[in-house]
Amino acid sequence: MSSMVSIDPNDERPSFIKVANSIRAAILTGEFKPGEQLPSGQDLAKFFGVARMTVQHSIRTLREEGFVVSQAGSGVFVRERPTLQGDGAREELAGVAAFLHEVGFLKRLPRAGWLMVGVERPETVAEHSFRTAVIGIILATLAGADTGRTASLCLLHDTPESRVGDIPSVGRAYVSTVKAEAVSSHQTASMPGAVANVIQGLVQEYEAEGTIESHVAHDADKIETLLQAREYKAQGQYSTEPWQESSLAGLRTDAARKLAQAVETTDPEEWWKAFAQSYRELRKTSRGSRNSRSMGSSNRG
Repeated sequence: MSSMVSIDPNDERPSFIKVANSIRAAILTGEFKPGEQLPSGQDLAKFFGVARMTVQHSIRTLREEGFVVSQAGSGVFVRERPTLQGDGAREELAGVAAFLHEVGFLKRLPRAGWLMVGVERPETVAEHSFRTAVIGIILATLAGADTGRTASLCLLHDTPESRVGDIPSVGRAYVSTVKAEAVSSHQTASMPGAVANVIQGLVQEYEAEGTIESHVAHDADKIETLLQAREYKAQGQYSTEPWQESSLAGLRTDAARKLAQAVETTDPEEWWKAFAQSYRELRKTSRGSRNSRSMGSSNRG
């Protein structure tokens, strides 16, 4: 109980709200695990320096929110899967909508590591996840893995960053956060059980790295970083070599290593030039094909 936040006497909000906020935070950060019994009302009152009636009011608030459940004669327990109580499907779909707004924030959240090499407007987490999913589909095909599941793992692998942020490699040596699986559990707490289980399961599978699809998804993440590093290098002469080297070193599938070799032999700025150089010929060919189809239709008429 010592890791719970004590209430601030200078905070003008009602005491029961401050107590509920502290207990809720302890649940969300995993201090109190699902199914775990909370300290007694007397112990909580002593810890927070409030009356037991205040604690009871706080527990009622948390119970109405779906974070705890009271068992007669036993005490108060953290729910196995916190979920908002109320108007059934509408409340749960509101939870889905809130999650979709939350992952939309990833479209504005920059990948922080690129700031360290001087990229002023780096790609967002969502942009990274999109190409990672495309790479995942390709690698899964080459490696004989499930393409749909791999793409799903790639799309969701960074969703916890909406809450913990994108921490660059330098920062990870100094900062620790709640595990991605726990963040995902909190993000989906107000969703229908079936939806929550799918999203949580995908995040857990990606983090556990126990399936071929998760191996491919991790490789796709690294190859996307390799591609972006080479593109930033070409666009602004940024020193992205460490990102390229770490991406290559972390690959674990043969398909990914072969694709990485191909990436290294291509120029990020060249993919469109062959089309530009042949623009007139392509236009002529396209018009010729349309004319042929038109003549064919006319003859049939």
